[in-house]
Amino acid sequence: MKKEKKKKNKNESNSKKISKKISLKYKSLCYQLVGKQVLKNKKLEYIGDQLIKADMKLTPAVYLSLITVTGLLCFLLSALFFTILFYFIIQSPSWMLYMLILTAITTVIGFTFLPFVVRSRISTRRVNIEQELPFTLSELSILASTGLTPIRIFRNMIHRNEHTAMNLEFKKIIYKVDIDGKDIITAVSETAKETPSPTFREVLWDIGNMIHQGGDLDVYLRNRADTTMQLKRDLQKEFTEKIGMYAELYLTLVLIGVLFIAIAAFIIDAMGSNIGGLTADTLLLFLSFGLIPIAVIVINLMVSMAYSKAG
Repeated sequence: MKKEKKKKNKNESNSKKISKKISLKYKSLCYQLVGKQVLKNKKLEYIGDQLIKADMKLTPAVYLSLITVTGLLCFLLSALFFTILFYFIIQSPSWMLYMLILTAITTVIGFTFLPFVVRSRISTRRVNIEQELPFTLSELSILASTGLTPIRIFRNMIHRNEHTAMNLEFKKIIYKVDIDGKDIITAVSETAKETPSPTFREVLWDIGNMIHQGGDLDVYLRNRADTTMQLKRDLQKEFTEKIGMYAELYLTLVLIGVLFIAIAAFIIDAMGSNIGGLTADTLLLFLSFGLIPIAVIVINLMVSMAYSKAG
């Protein structure tokens, strides 16, 4: 058993190393192809801030290079694939129309995939932080009531086993103080700018101001914990209501719409006709591998967006 586990661990580590090498080579290739052009982009600073909030180890230039090259590759490969599919295999008279539409969709996905990943990671980090924030504020208030200095409080917070998202934020503060040699106020202010959570950003700014000007940190943290918890309850209630609305939308539009398309396909097959060169079999293939997955993805995105706001 131990030997098998060791083999599995070795295989996993080897696969990770291979994937990292491929990823690095692809990033390097993208930057070599279009790196000089993307450096002229005026939004590099904003993009850098977004990448920091997403906790992604990418420079803005490499990020834009990846988007550009990936989008172009999706355009070229999808145009070739759909041309072969509709012109040579299906032999549809309207192959050009279908190829253009599906190539456009694939190209848009290629160009927007990485920005979507960045926004998704920012949203996920924000949700995780704000889910843990009320309990973290309560712990901070308890530590503050014992008379510990703010830097000692932050040092104690990073040794917790739970609330990993918040631990990462406090580790950034300690890193800036111990490794970068910055004072506590500067470290707190910079971490506030980098955090994806606006609520936690306000808390850090308030803590920084209280360290600089003085104030009762214990009372502030207790009051902030109460208001944050009440806000969390209200958002969870709103999220529950939205889930019910999305469930009704899925039942009425997706399921009934799919049923109508399937019935139409069977009627076309019975009449021996077609729609725009599409037979009943082709229509059912689109339904099974195109429309249904797209509908499920759209509903999933709507639920994910609602969940991120309810964090």
